[in-house]
Amino acid sequence: ISWDQPAASLHNWIRGHDKVPGAWATIDGQVVTFYGSSLLDASVPAGQELAIKGASRPGLVTKNGLVVFGNDGKMVLVRNLQFEDGRMIPASKYFSADETTALELTEEEKKIAEDIR
Repeated sequence: ISWDQPAASLHNWIRGHDKVPGAWATIDGQVVTFYGSSLLDASVPAGQELAIKGASRPGLVTKNGLVVFGNDGKMVLVRNLQFEDGRMIPASKYFSADETTALELTEEEKKIAEDIR
């Protein structure tokens, strides 16, 4: 994605590449493909900043997705992100994508798990 464009152009680029090959940017050193964009005509939402290589200002991970900014200061909401490994997540879950929850088994479930092995 060439970030030196107004929001409407960014949205059209993402939307136009929604299937193949996808509109991509570099985030945290890896190529991330953007899917499902819409123009956002509201005040800047609350969110956690996300540095995007080449963008003049960071994106915002919000409860609705990733907000990116055009060079006109207007916003585009991106709903889904796909990583290099093929994994796709809702953009709103970017910072929680790697969180794991420990599975706690009952004694009976532990016995069944051992029997299966």
